This record gives sequence, C-alpha cells and structure tokens, in this order.
Amino acid sequence: MRVVHVPGEYRQLRIVTAAGLAFLALYQTPQSLLRAGLGSDEPLNYAAALAIGLVVLLACCMGYRVLARVLNRTADHRVVARYLSDVSGIVTAAAKLVAYVLVVVLAAGIAVNSLLPILDLRTVSAPLISAVLILLLALPSIFAIQPKARFLYVLMIPAGLGIITIVGAGLLLELLDGIDLDRVISGGTINGRAGSGLSSSLGIGALGACLPAALAGLLTERSFGETSVRRVSLRSVLTVLVPTFVVISGYLYLVHLVEFPTNLRLSPVLALGEIFFGTTGAAIIGILFFVAAMAIGLAAYAQVALYMRALATDGILPKNMAPADAHRPRRIVIATIAISCALASLLMETSLGVSTGLVIVMFTSFFMVMMGLVARGRKIMRDSTVLTERRDAQLSIRIGLLLGLLALVVLVLAAIVQPFYTIVSFGVLLIPTLILLLFRRGRGKIGETLAAQDLSQGRVLPTRVHVIVLVDRLDRPTLQAISYARATRPSTITGLVVDVDPNNTEKLTRDWQAAELPVELRILGTPKGAERRPVIEHVRSLRKAAPRDIVIIYAPRVVSTSAAWKRFFVRHSTPALLSELKLEPGVIVAEVPYQLEDSEEQ
Repeated sequence: MRVVHVPGEYRQLRIVTAAGLAFLALYQTPQSLLRAGLGSDEPLNYAAALAIGLVVLLACCMGYRVLARVLNRTADHRVVARYLSDVSGIVTAAAKLVAYVLVVVLAAGIAVNSLLPILDLRTVSAPLISAVLILLLALPSIFAIQPKARFLYVLMIPAGLGIITIVGAGLLLELLDGIDLDRVISGGTINGRAGSGLSSSLGIGALGACLPAALAGLLTERSFGETSVRRVSLRSVLTVLVPTFVVISGYLYLVHLVEFPTNLRLSPVLALGEIFFGTTGAAIIGILFFVAAMAIGLAAYAQVALYMRALATDGILPKNMAPADAHRPRRIVIATIAISCALASLLMETSLGVSTGLVIVMFTSFFMVMMGLVARGRKIMRDSTVLTERRDAQLSIRIGLLLGLLALVVLVLAAIVQPFYTIVSFGVLLIPTLILLLFRRGRGKIGETLAAQDLSQGRVLPTRVHVIVLVDRLDRPTLQAISYARATRPSTITGLVVDVDPNNTEKLTRDWQAAELPVELRILGTPKGAERRPVIEHVRSLRKAAPRDIVIIYAPRVVSTSAAWKRFFVRHSTPALLSELKLEPGVIVAEVPYQLEDSEEQ
C-alpha cells in the first residue's frame, strides 16, 4: 500500500523513530559495556562508564538546547554550511545519513542475535544473515510501500515492555531472595569463558556508554515536512532518554550481580530473561526483540527517505528527489544505501563495532555543529552593536567551544581505544561525503556554464516553425496528435513515416487519402532496414536549410491508468528515436498522450 504522507504521519514516524532509538540504547549500551570487560576487575567501572555517558548526554542536550533557542528553524547541516563552509555542511549531512545507515545495521544485528534462543546459528555467519535482513528491510522503501507509523509502534511496544519486565523482575528477585548464581552457571546457552573477550578498558566502556548521547543527535530534529520548526524541545528529548538511562542503570546492576562472561553468546538482556523466565520465556522475548528490531529498521529507512528529501530541497541532492511522489529517483539511492548497510555489517562484524561507528559519526557531526555555533557567535560579535545579542553570542561561543572540545575528546578516545573501528567509521563516512561533493561540484560547473553572461542572448525569435508528426498507422492516437499539432498554427506540418514495411505503408497511404487530412504525408526510404537514421537525417536537412528555424516533433503515445494487465501491453519507455532527437539542436520533442480508457468509452 502506497503511503500518502501528511504532517500527522511525519510526527508519528518521528515518535516511532524515537522509541526505536531508545530501544537500541537499552539493548546495546549494557552489551557494549559487558564486551569491554569492565566487570572482570573492578565492579565500579560499570558505574564510572555509565556516569561518563550520562555527563556526555547532558552536555550534548545542552548544546542542542542552545541550537533550539537561536536556530530553531535551521537543520544541522544548514547551520554548518551557513557559518563554516559548504564542504563542512556536506560532511555534516553525510554524517547523519551514515548514522541512519548504522541504525539499520544495528537493528539487523539485534534481530539476528534475538534468534539465538530459538535457532542454532553457530554454523551460519551472523553478519551474513544481518546483511540479508538489511536488504530485505530496504524493499518497502525501494518500492515506496511503507507500513503505517502506528503499526511499527505497536511492534516495538512489547519489546520495550519485555526489557522493563526483565529488569524489574531481576531487581525484585534480588531484593527479596537474591539471584541464584548456581542456575546461571548451569545454563549452557549463557556459559562462556570469562576474560576471553576484549581486554578490560574503561575507555571502551565509556565509548559504549556514549551511545545514548550519539542517538540524541537523531532525536533533536523533526522529520522533514512535519513543521517549519526543525528543533525538538529538550524536554521531549530528555523524556525519552532519562528513563532509558534509569533502566540501563538497573540493567547493568543485574549484569554485575550475575557476572556474565565477556564472550556471552546471547545479549545480556536475553540471558537475564533465560535466568528469570526459563528457556521458553527467553524464546518468547527473543521473538519480540526480533519483531521490534525489524520495525526499527523499517522506520530508519523511512527516515532516510525523508532526510534525502530535505537534502534535495537544500540543493545537496538532485532537486527531483524532493517531491513526496518522486519514488523512482530515490529508489536507486535507497538501494545503494541498503547495499552499503550490508557491506558495513560484514565489515564491522560485531554490534560493538557498529555502535562505536555510530558514536564516532554522530560526534563528528556534533563537533561540526558546535563549530558552526561558534562561527555564528563570532559573526554577531563582529557585526552587531546590540548588547543583548552580543551577550547571547558570547555565551554561545563559550558553550560551542566547550562542547566542541568534548566531542573532540570523544573522537580522540575512540581513535586510541578502538583504532580499527575508527578507521572503518571514517571510511564509511568518506564515501557519501565524496559522492555529495562530486555532485555539488558537477552541479556548480553546470550552473556556471548555463549562467547568462549577456541577458540579450537567446532572445531572437525563430524564423519559422516546422512540425513533424511521427506516423505508424492512422489510428485514434495519431489523429489526436495531428489535431494538436494543427492547433499550434505552425509554418509547415508534415506526417512522417519510414517505409519499413511496404504493406503497412501502402495501407497508411490509402487511409490518409480517405481521411482527406490537410496535412502532407511524407514517406522516407529505409536503407538496410534502418528506421531511426532517415528521420534524423530529414530533421537535420531542415535545420541545415534554415538554421534559424526550429522543428517540433509530435509523437503519439498510448497511456493507461486502469488495470495492471492493460498497462502491461502499453509501452512506458521512451523510444530510442525520440531520445536521439532530443539531442539535436533546434529540435523540440513533444509526446501526445492518448488515454486507452477514452478509446474504450468511445
């Protein structure tokens, strides 16, 4: 079903995306801290990493709060492009596009991991399954068939409630009787050798705890087309992320109590579900998580399409991608993004790598935005003499410098503790950035070429207008094309047919004479059966005889809007002859549509 987007639907999609991102933070943040091995030596490392993540989250929210106050109608990439440079704006736009890509990759990884309590996937490559899921999730967006936002929301709610139930049950059990660690040790699915994963590192754990702050950057802008005010209020963002952090804290407390190994096959939340609710309960929860992850992937692809429309409106992508019904131009781009997602899942392999890449890409964007905020403040300090404006500008400069330094510290930390993922993340970011830069450069060169240096040029009227109606048979579409051509009152009008089939040409000639049309029928020979070349040579001869004349080609074309089986028998592609004629100077090609339904009614 093709969805017609309205502002209410955009808002619902944004809310669904926010819920999905909160679920990703709930699911992935404790898993990243566990993979970092924080609990193997010092239990307080969990609290330290989570505290760092909370401080970074609040700092980022403060930066976006300042942006909402001073630039409430301007998107991040436009802020950077306006106050820094167009290149920096393109990098920021590419970073957010890559972030949505990594959200899809992370959702697919969660979907695969959620199947572990049900299926034995040890003999199959999990990244390969993730890549297949990523491609399948892209199909609705490619064919412009998106599920309703409310439907996606319904798919996500049970999984979120499942996490809250697991954490609540674990805390209640610990408060009443304590968790039976012997049952944990006896569980074959969750068994593993402690210490065989990553080495203990507070830096890796702190980087994993910054995932909610990175996701906050995707929550602070409204969906394209929803409203003229682009910024989401800080209160709404904190309403989503603060409860998420509270649940993560209880979740990590349970992970510390159970002392899971770093190479745990299941995610910690599924392992806890198996402890508290048994194998059957873990399987049910895994199914809920799988469904929610697929819904998150669909919502992320929908946001990619909306973000592409925003970039097209701003001139970063081709303008033909901006309309809501421009599905075909966006189809190739979405398919390319899906393939890039699949390759990223194969390259990064683990969910820790994907979440680290998401943190790196979004903090690169955040650093650019803060530098744009600083540049704006300095511009106001140079140009304005109003005291209140200068005070606000000084405050924004200080906040921008402080938060830009914080973002830089996060990026440096990532380069130190996760050098491989840092290189891969910047490599992934580089690809769309180069593509957007090449498009911008090519568009700029075309614009310079087409710029009118002399406004008096190109205003000389043609001497005469010659009209040619391409004729194959004298049917209703052809008669309509001839009538339309005559209505334009050209200097000359000719029906043109190429003598490919002598029998068909003879029948056409008889019909033409019987119709008594006041239009000349010209028959061209066909050397070696060629059909296009005689027409092109005839048009060129007209142009050569009178270079200031123009030639208009009318081509009848049958179209249909009825049943699919009828449309199958109607040509939808442009004939090669018309494509070649469009390249001839001084030639205009006009296709005259004839509705098949009109003929049936007559």
